[in-house]
Amino acid sequence: MLPLHIDFSAKEVLIVGGGKIALRRLKTFLHAGANITVVSPEACEEIARLAEQNEICWKQEKVSVEHLHSPFLIVAATHDHDVNEWIGKNTRPNQLVNIASKMEKGNVLIPKIVKKGKLTLSISTNGASPTLAKELGEKLSSQFDDDFIKELDMLYEERQRRIRRR
Repeated sequence: MLPLHIDFSAKEVLIVGGGKIALRRLKTFLHAGANITVVSPEACEEIARLAEQNEICWKQEKVSVEHLHSPFLIVAATHDHDVNEWIGKNTRPNQLVNIASKMEKGNVLIPKIVKKGKLTLSISTNGASPTLAKELGEKLSSQFDDDFIKELDMLYEERQRRIRRR
């Protein structure tokens, strides 16, 4: 796997599932500006609330092959491993697919992401332990105080000034 940082602004993201793992993935892509559709007959309270507020689209139905045609990224996060694997088998080769229950069945891992100002840290244990990735993210994050973040922001502004002068 090759770590990349991808701009998800206005990209179509399909989340299949309505539980806590689906919600966690959904929040990651919602913060990144993606257009999110959740497909699940049932969903947790927070997913339902986000749909009511028109922040996401929730289709209260079982996933079908038609749902899989156009999204840039598909996250299979149901409690049914067979459904998750079916999703992986029915996507197109050029789509990004994350299978929450069996990472090797997809082609994308979703890391723990820590953002502070212009600093973005992404931590992955390659599926070995999401809990450890979360703990590592918290430990790493604590090493960068507000002064460091302000300095990084100043470096960013200086770089932008140099680019504009070219």
